[in-house]
Amino acid sequence: MEKTYGLYIHIPFCAQKCYYCDFASYSGKEKLVEPYLEALDQEIRLKTQGKRFDTIFIGGGTPTYLSAEQLQRLGQSLAGVERTPDCEISMECNPGNLTEAKVPAIQAMGVNRLSIGLQSSNDQILLDIGRIHTFREFRDNYLMLRQAGFSNINVDLIYGLPGENLRILEKTLQDVLSLSPDHISCYSLIIEEFTPFYYRNQRRELKLPDEDLERQMNEVILRRMNEEGYERYEISNYARPGKECRHNIRYWEGRDYVGCGTSAHEYVDGIRQENIRTVEGYLRMMKEKGTAAVRIHPNTPEEDMEEYIFMGMRMRQGIDKARFQERFHVSLDTLFAEPMERFTQLGLLEDTPAYLRFTEKGIEFSNTVLSEFLLST
Repeated sequence: MEKTYGLYIHIPFCAQKCYYCDFASYSGKEKLVEPYLEALDQEIRLKTQGKRFDTIFIGGGTPTYLSAEQLQRLGQSLAGVERTPDCEISMECNPGNLTEAKVPAIQAMGVNRLSIGLQSSNDQILLDIGRIHTFREFRDNYLMLRQAGFSNINVDLIYGLPGENLRILEKTLQDVLSLSPDHISCYSLIIEEFTPFYYRNQRRELKLPDEDLERQMNEVILRRMNEEGYERYEISNYARPGKECRHNIRYWEGRDYVGCGTSAHEYVDGIRQENIRTVEGYLRMMKEKGTAAVRIHPNTPEEDMEEYIFMGMRMRQGIDKARFQERFHVSLDTLFAEPMERFTQLGLLEDTPAYLRFTEKGIEFSNTVLSEFLLST
């Protein structure tokens, strides 16, 4: 069978950076968009030559920050990428800068899956976390995309936000579920270093839900998703049958993907690579060297195994033991017999002949459990 790859493309521009965000995304750099798209075109051509792709993910930043003409330019870069007939092409978009005029350019690019960042349907919370849109703008954008024919739409939510309570979360879930998206991602807020929220939290200015409330929020999400027929196929992701994100599954299953753009990571033939984070640095390196990689790391067999376990355990089905043995020529049961037995007895792992997976209770303690599956310390 011919080998296929995933392709991640990073668009690092934003109208305004959200207060919780630590991704490589930048506002106020409009003058760099055109040269960035030129450099990105160069990297895409270099890295995709001779490869065939079955998933493409355009993330950010905010890809829909680009104008219709700039989206067309990106589409031209993608036109030369060889893909399978059923290639899943996802694009992240933001309410507030997604307009009707941009939709034809997105469709012409071959995008067949959209991911819309909402986070909450509460307008005050949206304002407080630095979003540039209201729930009404989100809803208008969502309905516009449905009208345009998009049949695979994800909505991103964050819970545990400052000022959020169960009532607000339940209203958000009801507002989103009433639109019946195909996929919903629900992430708990993580305070990342050096973000505005990090400094505000240091000064004790953020009113965050406590652990008990966050646990209750998670339970509400699980219950509502289950009631509405969404399958939890990964710790933070819920989908209608057949609408799982194939590109992200590629990451979780440890399969090869190419990364293009600022801060993009890639994993190809056992080698991890990471691009420079800044737009200016990316432009300089692509011009001078034809590559923007600042870190190239051939994985050891132990690192490959650890990553396979850590990523694979994010999936609700867990790790396929036969696939693990086929890939690493060693049995998972032999390698980790003691922790597997111990955590199974504690009710944190479910160990079947075919799969190793977390129980519902085990997901809560995933970091503790996975720390016992380290090989390279």
